[in-house]
Amino acid sequence: MSSLLKAIVGISWLLLTISLAIGGGFALAQDGSPEAAAGHPVHIHEGTCDTLDPAPLHMLNDIVPGSESTGATPVEISASTVDASLADIADGSHSINAHESAENIANYIACGEIGTVGADADQIAIGLRELNGSGYTGIAVLQANGEQTDVTIYLANGLSGVAAAPVVGATVEAEGESAGFTVDIQDFTYNPDPVTISAGESITWINQDSVAHTATADDRDALQTGTLDQGESFTQQFDTAGTYEYFCEFHANMAGTVVVE
Repeated sequence: MSSLLKAIVGISWLLLTISLAIGGGFALAQDGSPEAAAGHPVHIHEGTCDTLDPAPLHMLNDIVPGSESTGATPVEISASTVDASLADIADGSHSINAHESAENIANYIACGEIGTVGADADQIAIGLRELNGSGYTGIAVLQANGEQTDVTIYLANGLSGVAAAPVVGATVEAEGESAGFTVDIQDFTYNPDPVTISAGESITWINQDSVAHTATADDRDALQTGTLDQGESFTQQFDTAGTYEYFCEFHANMAGTVVVE
């Protein structure tokens, strides 16, 4: 490991140790199940930042504010342990992607490709570049931990010299004219499924579960409800014939299909 990388990793773990001592610590995510936190959701995805598979492969703990220092740029931190080896994650086919918030999950704010490492590597550090004018950049440190990997993320707004204005989470707004069909999101399923409609008709998704869900197409421009909390709904009109496969960004095992004739 190069001296530069050692220095980056050493500084990263020092910052994390100080944060744990002052702020009471972070709960580590095991087996891809993060502790709930108010902050920026962040996941490991398959693909590059430009060709990202929107379904999370590993869900990490939210990026939350660390301990502030007067006169310094605030740094937000996430610490997680995922149930995958460093070699499996750093194989050239994965990226770390951060979202604005649970309410506006569709807005990506920072992303970085993990790249590849040698068979004997036990830690790497990668850069997270700004997306969508968010002003956020940072680094992620991945440390081998047996068959698991510890992932620590440091994110800051304004490191490039210009901080973006705070972004307010988007509210769920209806698209299209009227809801011709309704899909209930209940018991972690979309019901009914599949749904067949004619071009120009609309579908309304209503979340009946106590946890948040989304309905997100593989092509996000085709369908993206954003986060739907219990009781919230989203309506979209489909004008183009075709088959639209979709899933929940929080629960990748949930899947549905819209057929537009």
